[in-house]
Amino acid sequence: MIIFDQLRISDDGKKLYINVHVNAADYFESYYLDNITIATADTVLETNYAEPSSDFIYKKEFGKDGEDVKQADLVIDTAVLTAAHLNWNTQEEEPVDDSKAYADTDYGNKDFSHDLFFVFVHCKSVGNINQCFPYISCSLQEETTLGVTFDTKLLYQRVMGYTRELANSCEIPSNFMDFILNFNAFKAAVETDHYIDAIGFYKQMFDMVGSNGVTTYKPCGCHG
Repeated sequence: MIIFDQLRISDDGKKLYINVHVNAADYFESYYLDNITIATADTVLETNYAEPSSDFIYKKEFGKDGEDVKQADLVIDTAVLTAAHLNWNTQEEEPVDDSKAYADTDYGNKDFSHDLFFVFVHCKSVGNINQCFPYISCSLQEETTLGVTFDTKLLYQRVMGYTRELANSCEIPSNFMDFILNFNAFKAAVETDHYIDAIGFYKQMFDMVGSNGVTTYKPCGCHG
């Protein structure tokens, strides 16, 4: 039902770009954006693909001004997330002003280069639903669409590191093979809605900072 035109983190890791629109097919003419919610990987449950009811770092509701919308173009930085958290009443556990973005959880990090992000886009129906396409794909009928993103600079940096090692030694590093297998497993897990597995593969690839602050990498040994 929802199409992501863009979902990515900027090259400097400072901004998150979200551009979405409701499918333009006639079947969806009565559907509009309801809300967009962002959460980090540590709060996502395998069994719950609806937007989270808690532990979200950003939520924007649409139509509060009486105008329903079909698309949204958001540029989010840490200042936006801080403002959203300040718009949350912790005692009442509700937004201070729900016409503005709000968040029940403080993000806390200085940029977007340290997390795997889950973006939930929820639609609502207004008026009569078009019944002209009774055999439309079940996935297209779902009112919540989930997108996943991370700072791909991490990916390129690690690949180039292995490439330089390959050029210097003329041998394929075993860790490079591990990384390629992990990344393909991550993509497959996301595409098949196995998000807990995806989180595990992501951590295997990028969660490499030890308690002493030194960056390390533990091979998975999956290359054989």
